[in-house]
This record gives sequence, C-alpha cells and structure tokens, in this order.
Amino acid sequence: MFSNDAGARAQAVSLTEPSPVRNAEDEQVSSQLFLDSLVALSKMNGLSVVEHGARLAIVGELLVSVLTHLPYGLRADIVASFRDRIEASLSHWDDRTVPESYRSAFLSEVNRYLNVAR
Repeated sequence: MFSNDAGARAQAVSLTEPSPVRNAEDEQVSSQLFLDSLVALSKMNGLSVVEHGARLAIVGELLVSVLTHLPYGLRADIVASFRDRIEASLSHWDDRTVPESYRSAFLSEVNRYLNVAR
C-alpha cells in the first residue's frame, strides 16, 4: 500500500515528465494548433506583402511623376546613370540564382521607368 508521500511523489513525477505515449486526442490538438498557427502566419505574411506592394506602387508613381517633369537633358543623364546601376545589379545575378518571377518583375520595372524617361 502507498503512503501519502509516495503517491504525491508519483503524481509529481507524472506531471513533470512527458508521457512516453501520446494519445490520439493530444496529437489531434497539437496538429490543430500547428495548423491554426500556420494559417495565422500565412495571413499575416500575405497582408505584409500586400502592404509592401502598396508602398512600392506609391513610390513608383512618385518616380514617374518626377521623371516626367524633368528637362530632357537631365532625364538623359538620369537614364544613363540608371542603366549603369541596373547593369551592375544584373552582373551580380551571374553569381547567384535568381527566381524567374523576381527577374521578370525586376526587368518589367526597369523597362517601365526607361519608357517614362523617354
């Protein structure tokens, strides 16, 4: 027969040590918590991407507005400098793998600004 001290010690040990066998209900709860966390993280990430896109759109429109109001000679100097900087950026891609979606978006934006500066 167990004394009260032995029973209390056994209960304390079982509360602090993880159970070697997890029951199916614990695994379902754990899986659901993981999925809920993943969904929340995905939503937060998606909202951050949308907000970042909005900021970039505003900056892009501001740049277009500025470019269209500059004298032609100044625009030509800016275009030359811009092309040099883009070539420098593209040269880094020779050493790294760049996803095609990034490359496409990058080059589309470059062409957008070059067309505006004409």
